[in-house]
Amino acid sequence: MSGADRAAEGFRAVFGAGPEGVWAAPGRVNLIGEHTDYNDGFVMPLALPHTCLAAARARTDGVLRLHSGDASGGV
Repeated sequence: MSGADRAAEGFRAVFGAGPEGVWAAPGRVNLIGEHTDYNDGFVMPLALPHTCLAAARARTDGVLRLHSGDASGGV
């Protein structure tokens, strides 16, 4: 099962219905400085093998409910 499938299943288990979509963002680190690149300094951004996945569905009541699969506790 892919990470996106696991995220969708986790969403379904917590919220009772499937998400509208699942999005992924790769991990990244700047080895040298955050604000030196636009000052003609040196930076060395690196991609990491870690990925953050987010499953989401729109609501119409203005409420935002969040749950992390990596943290204990409820919504």
